[in-house]
Amino acid sequence: MKRLFVLGLMAALFAVTAAAQETPIDKGSMILGGTVTFQSYSGDLYNNQNGDGEKIFAFMPSFGYFIAPGVVIGADLIYHSDSQGDWSGSIFGIGPMVGYYFNTNKERTEIKGSMYPYVKGTFQYLKSGGDYVDETNTAFGGSVGINYMLSNAVAVDFGINVMSATEDLEGYDSLSGTVITIGAGMQAFIF
Repeated sequence: MKRLFVLGLMAALFAVTAAAQETPIDKGSMILGGTVTFQSYSGDLYNNQNGDGEKIFAFMPSFGYFIAPGVVIGADLIYHSDSQGDWSGSIFGIGPMVGYYFNTNKERTEIKGSMYPYVKGTFQYLKSGGDYVDETNTAFGGSVGINYMLSNAVAVDFGINVMSATEDLEGYDSLSGTVITIGAGMQAFIF
């Protein structure tokens, strides 16, 4: 009898745990995303004195883990490479991320076609280096957006991000500014 009770209790706990991840934003789910961009600038506006255009490559993966339904914590990585003629430079960065995803339709049984609005906050520590530059940057900001589920595990992400950055270039005064980004990307949910 005692063994049957323990087996029943274990089955009930397993059922609760399995049911806890019915949506991509439930506790225990993970999210993978990121951005890859390439930009090429040319013409009189962008060329240097030698007629060289500027090329920029950026790779920014992100990872998150849902610690509670809708509550995600994670990390953002940043690699940015810039070149123009004989000059080149790069930026490496890392920073924590915290966010909240809203479940707009809890009764919905189909994940595909669902929308999950979110808010996120980030902090980034960036180290730049290149032919003539050695600097440290910090940035903090937030974003709002919507993940539209294309399938049970893949979403297209539409968002707006606002970052406030500070640049400390060795031997010069500190500079600060704001970056506003509007964009779209892809997210993969593992649940």
